[in-house]
Amino acid sequence: MARITDRYATAVHSSNLKHTSELNKREEQGQSGDTDILGAMGIADKRLSSGKNERGEDCSKHPLAVPLERMFAGDNRAAHDIVRILAELVFTQSWKLRVKIGRVTAHDMACACLAWHRNGTCRACGGHGKTLIPGSKSFSDHDCQVCRGTGKVAFKSQFKQEHRELADWLVAEMEREAGRAGPAAMKALSAGMEMS
Repeated sequence: MARITDRYATAVHSSNLKHTSELNKREEQGQSGDTDILGAMGIADKRLSSGKNERGEDCSKHPLAVPLERMFAGDNRAAHDIVRILAELVFTQSWKLRVKIGRVTAHDMACACLAWHRNGTCRACGGHGKTLIPGSKSFSDHDCQVCRGTGKVAFKSQFKQEHRELADWLVAEMEREAGRAGPAAMKALSAGMEMS
């Protein structure tokens, strides 16, 4: 599955999506081209977002899976889609948890959670959790004072006490969704190869 996500990252940045004779030779040998990978990810997005599997049966919806994969492949425009989806998820979840939160606050929370998920490393220690020895490029045995040795930026302190449970849930939701796009795209790609 890591292979298709790597191929997707390459295909997203491809400057040539035409079918040439060399691509046709690769496809005859059982290898898929960039257009096939992009198409498989598009099919996976449709299925995961709609909650319908390849046979048209109902299954659970995963609208974050492909946008997260797009973002981690280098498509920064996907962040807008992710924030929109996260804001709606957290607003819906707030009703279930009976926490009062407005749409603007939900959007701000989605932005903060995505920023922390993308790059939550402590800038003072570079994510190592230890302080630099003065005058060198080596780390000491002392914990970083900013992150207290965790290597991550403090997350919960960004939110009001009553919103922290929602913020934790939102980050957990992103972590749950992060690995779903690859298997769904592989399934779509293998189904497409069987058809041809």
